Amino acid sequence: MTDLQKRYEELKRQNFPDSDRIKFIADLGASEEIEYHYKLICKDRDEGTNLNLSGSFYKHDKEGLEFLLEVLDNEDEENLKVFTAYLIAETLSKLRHRDFYALFCSRLIPIMTSLIESKDALLRQKIIIALGWIGSLDEIDILIKQMLEDKDSFCRAWSASSLMQMSFHGIDKELLQEKTKPCFALAIAVETDLYACGIMIEAAQVLFGKKWISQSAVEEVDAPKIEKARKSAVRFLNK
Repeated sequence: MTDLQKRYEELKRQNFPDSDRIKFIADLGASEEIEYHYKLICKDRDEGTNLNLSGSFYKHDKEGLEFLLEVLDNEDEENLKVFTAYLIAETLSKLRHRDFYALFCSRLIPIMTSLIESKDALLRQKIIIALGWIGSLDEIDILIKQMLEDKDSFCRAWSASSLMQMSFHGIDKELLQEKTKPCFALAIAVETDLYACGIMIEAAQVLFGKKWISQSAVEEVDAPKIEKARKSAVRFLNK
């Protein structure tokens, strides 16, 4: 048993106290035990312990990404493919400054765009969120399609949110505004789920620098406030 494995077992006995857990996660990322780190992330997911073990995976750098892509290449089970693709995207989003970033994105994105056809709404949600972190100009149309056509209201909502996220992750904001303005107008106008509509309005107001609705009104699904914001948003977006 390695030192890290011993420390993990000890943390488990102590019910993962925060300060020790955070130090352990940092040391795990700084170690060369990439496979063990990945196994612990999978264990955390399966047991629902939410330890945030993936937070330091980016420290494995290029070697960590190569390992995850190999796992992805050898995995046939859709659920695990989405989980691993999401982890790669999360890791890549923290390595944007590295010279290998674009190459790994070009390897991952085709896999992700094929997985977005999943019949499982929860899996589609994860792919949609991940595309907001690492998607390129080519993926804007995919997210627009999901925002307008996905049968799941959360998928529609997260598609809007991911389009907004792209503006923080290297996509030209003005170009995003130009491509998405009429689509946001349509999506917000026709959305039947009030919570999803609120998320869309929130995403659009961040992207276009407006203030139509408060976060609390969205979270509380305050119908009068959402409907009022819907009218203001659609009026502006249709200009």
